[in-house]
Order: sequence, then structure tokens, then C-alpha cells
Amino acid sequence: MNEWKAPASDIAVMTQVTLARNFADVPFESLMSDEEAAHIISRIAGAIEAAGRKDAFSLARLADMTESERGRLADHYLIDRGLLKRPSRGAAFLSKGSTMSVMVNDEDHVCICGMLPGLQLDRAADLAYQADGWLDATGAYAYDAQFGFLTADPACAGPGMKAAVLMHLPTMRAAGQVSRICQELGQQNLRLKPWREEKGDVLGNLYQLEGTAVIGRAEEDILGALSEAAEKIVACERRVRAKICEQDGLIIEDRVSRSLALIRAAKLMSEREMLLRCSELRTGAALGMLNITGEAVDRLMADMQNASIECRSMEKMTERQRDALRAAALREAVDALLGGTANERG
Repeated sequence: MNEWKAPASDIAVMTQVTLARNFADVPFESLMSDEEAAHIISRIAGAIEAAGRKDAFSLARLADMTESERGRLADHYLIDRGLLKRPSRGAAFLSKGSTMSVMVNDEDHVCICGMLPGLQLDRAADLAYQADGWLDATGAYAYDAQFGFLTADPACAGPGMKAAVLMHLPTMRAAGQVSRICQELGQQNLRLKPWREEKGDVLGNLYQLEGTAVIGRAEEDILGALSEAAEKIVACERRVRAKICEQDGLIIEDRVSRSLALIRAAKLMSEREMLLRCSELRTGAALGMLNITGEAVDRLMADMQNASIECRSMEKMTERQRDALRAAALREAVDALLGGTANERG
């Protein structure tokens, strides 16, 4: 079986911990001026430089980017898709290792995100709090002794923390286990929701497990509850996979082989189908059916989404042109990773 470097990364694609912060001397996003929005970006840049981390981050101003370039950042989980709604003001400071992102001028003035592959909630939180320490040096956060950090969404006030684990759950979904898990999580103030949906279909069989630290609940509690829930879901997905493999493993092998064949034959490939085919490859990689790493499949799923594909072309593309380019790019990438058929399990 292939080596999966990050903890539980055969199921957990990535972990994100985000801290929402606002400055006391600037109105919330809906009321602030363009000049105030620009000032926040400058303030964050100054804080990062003062911390001696200027060379570790690059600034991406959404207004200076094309729509596709902005979308590519979201495809690769470097910014939240909500920030795409504010291209004239939005910006992000991105770490060179893609483990930290400081998003500016979303609903909150600043969203500090620590992100790591696999299931690594504590380490991701450490990254976010590390960056929070640099920015807090400005001493200007909107903070109330009773309510904690003040945020645009009152429900997030207090620690101002959100945590999420992106999970690949194809066999649980096929076995009808996801709805049961969702009901159990609701009783724990946690939520498991589709990462993206299209016409009722959960794209890529990807779900996001979310938790929010609210007033009266410590960050450690929500991280602990989220970690425990994620571990249970990981164990459940593994059990279902093992049971299917034990009863009739040929079913999964057939799906993996069919998806691989379709990737190699397709001349047109929609984003929706690409995510499905890559989902099957990821399952095959996790079960040792393909000599390919899970991290490589995760990169494929990001690189082959619409915005990232459009970034490959200097011209505006029609949907058909984009699907044709995606099919060719995916075929080339998969063949390069697998080396033809030699690296498939016999």
C-alpha cells in the first residue's frame, strides 16, 4: 500500500483552523470605506514585516488578478470562496509553504488560517495562533472582556475560531451512512456537510466536518470534539471499505479501473465528472490498487477544477474548450503519475 504521509490522510484530505479578527478602529466590512479596506491590508503587511516574516509570505490582491486566478486560489484551498465575492477589496497573505493564509477584508477584517494535510487539528491551530500573535502586536483588535473577540457573525464571537476537516467518504456515502453521522454530530454542535454540491450530487464525495468555538466554549473543547468526531468518521469509512473489500473487493477494483480507462479515453471532461473520477482514483490509491499517492490525487483534484484549468489558457474559454483542455490535461497528468499501466496493481 502507498505511504500516506499525513495522519489519516487516506480519509482526511486536509485540516483548517481559522481565527476571525476585527480592528476596533475600523467599521465592519459592510460599513467601511475603500480607503479603510486598503489601510487594513497595509496594517497586516506591516505586522508581518515587524514579525520578521515578510519573506515568508506573498501578497495576493484580488483586484490585481483575473477571475480565473482568484478562483484558482480557492480551488487550492488557499482562500475561502466567500472572499471571491469581494474582489475589489479582498486580499490574502499566503505563506510560501501553503500552510498559512491571512485573508483580508472578507466579512471580518482578518481571517487567519492554519492548514495542513490529513487530520492535524492541533498543529493547524498552532499555526493560526502563531500568526495571530504577530498581528495582535498592533494592539488594535476589537475585544470585549465579557464577549471576547467581536466578529461580523455574532455566533462566532468569543474565541472567533472555526475549524474544519475536509473528508473523502465515498463508501460511507454509497452505504447510506452519512445521514446517520450527520444526525449524531448535530447533537454535538458539529456539522458534516457536502464540500460542494451540484444538482444534488456531492462533488468528489468530499464532505467538510465543521465546528465553531462560541461564547462560553473554549477553543480546546471544540478542537477536542472535532478531532474525536473526525477519528470516528475515519474509522467508519475504513470499516465500510474493509467490509466491501472482504465481501466483494472486485466492485471497488472495477470502479477504479473504469474511471482510469475513462480518464485515458475521454476527449471531454466536465469538472463534475473529473471530481468523480479522481474520487475513484483516490479510493484506489488508499486501498493499494494504484501505485499513486493520495497527495498526488489531491493535487489533481485542485489543478483540474474550472478556474485552475482556465488559468492554463491566456484567452477566454468556452465550456466546451475548457472541458476538452481538462480531459487532455488530466489524461497527461495521470499517465505521468502512473507511467502507463505498469504501476497498476496486477
